[in-house]
Amino acid sequence: MLEKLRKPALAIAVLGAVKLVTDAFGVQILTDESINAIANGVSAVATVIGILINRDAQ
Repeated sequence: MLEKLRKPALAIAVLGAVKLVTDAFGVQILTDESINAIANGVSAVATVIGILINRDAQ
């Protein structure tokens, strides 16, 4: 089950890394607000899925 929870965290980390690299070259594709919104959305979906998986396992 922990393996399933690492995938959303990995996606958020990659998104943050992409933002850092693009900002370093002066290209601003993603704003801080959009990164936060995406991270919050992914975290919310992962939480709901985790609750449903845990409930079904019991």
